[in-house]
Amino acid sequence: MDLRGDRILLRRFTDADAPAVRRACDDPESARFLPFLPSPYTEADARAYIAFAKRSWADGSRLLFAIVDARTEELLGSIDVRTGEVGSVGYWIGPEARGHGIATEALRVLARWAIREHGIERLELTTHPENLASQRVAEKAGFHREGVLRSHLRFREGRRDTVMFSLLPSDLDEPQEP
Repeated sequence: MDLRGDRILLRRFTDADAPAVRRACDDPESARFLPFLPSPYTEADARAYIAFAKRSWADGSRLLFAIVDARTEELLGSIDVRTGEVGSVGYWIGPEARGHGIATEALRVLARWAIREHGIERLELTTHPENLASQRVAEKAGFHREGVLRSHLRFREGRRDTVMFSLLPSDLDEPQEP
């Protein structure tokens, strides 16, 4: 099952995505902000991620999508949603695709689908406090900043705070920032 935006397509990962996943994830900025990302990131890590993405669809509780260019099918990043009454969403974008609205478009498409099609009553998103770009993505996609969760996630150097955002079904009716 694919989800389509204006410029992006959200689809399941394939084995052929491994080289692009490796290139995108072998990035110091990604490693800085993603708590479980190996650094350096190898082809084996990419293949393991894709295998995990494929398994994640089995019970429907976590759905991982490749974010690809709608015209060229070039891999741009990844986005996932954990479903339930309260869901959570996470994403990463490869260095070359950052700053072009890709994450915002993918987040809008996935969040609306998850709430409307999966009955999620609250969708949560957390970011590193220093990841201002990701916080801006959340806000542009209609998420509301709620506050800082102290010592929330374990990173390589120890536990760190995260900034919590949420999206409710009623938020979908609010005008979105361009």
